[in-house]
Amino acid sequence: MTIDLSGKSILISGAGRGIGRALALGLAAEGARIGVLELERKHAEEVVAEIAEIAGAPAALAVEADVGAEAAVAAAAATLDKEWGQVHGLINNAAWIPPRQPILDHDTAAWERVLRVNVVGSFLTTKHIAPLMIRTGGGRIIYLSSAIGVQANPGQAAYGGSKAAVNILSNVAHQELAGSGIRTVAVAPGLTDSPGMHDSLGEDYIARVSAAYPSGRLGQPSDLVGLAAFLCSDLANHLSGTVITVRPPANR
Repeated sequence: MTIDLSGKSILISGAGRGIGRALALGLAAEGARIGVLELERKHAEEVVAEIAEIAGAPAALAVEADVGAEAAVAAAAATLDKEWGQVHGLINNAAWIPPRQPILDHDTAAWERVLRVNVVGSFLTTKHIAPLMIRTGGGRIIYLSSAIGVQANPGQAAYGGSKAAVNILSNVAHQELAGSGIRTVAVAPGLTDSPGMHDSLGEDYIARVSAAYPSGRLGQPSDLVGLAAFLCSDLANHLSGTVITVRPPANR
């Protein structure tokens, strides 16, 4: 059994680096036409150029938008409608990881930013992209969550809270949109080696978490490509409204 995404058009937010980039390249290699949505066009265009080097991959599309700004997301949806005419998949990957801080000392601006990007951003892309799916019979929305949104971790109330909200958003979207042919799943990876993680969490914390995993290593963005390809394919037509955690149990 093979996964073939030929003929499917998939928009991935935050696809300029880390997990989003890995998903864009991996799904393109399976035949999907990829929309690379990024805050800065140059980062989107870099990934579009990488996709162009993959044998047999359809031409990708660079889309510039701030996912936390509704006018920008609406404009991105209009661009996709004009260029593609249909969307089969949306992967809400764009996120910001704030520095670890205890609740009583947490910077309020950081709270507001993480909620704007992680939660409002996922809401806005769903709001404006889902109608393009409904018009052509449905599709798949994947919400990149986090294991921290399932199991609380000290110092990460803002990020964990945002990802718990994303889990609920995915579930409610399933309940409201399943009748229109849209399937939704939240994917909650453990600590995954990405530029944003290193920027925000610090090397000491990352080393402690890595040591707690039996494998002794962090997850890699490429570890999520196979799951995402399956979820975007017709093989997962009856899977919706759930949270899939992707991490090994930690040693105690």
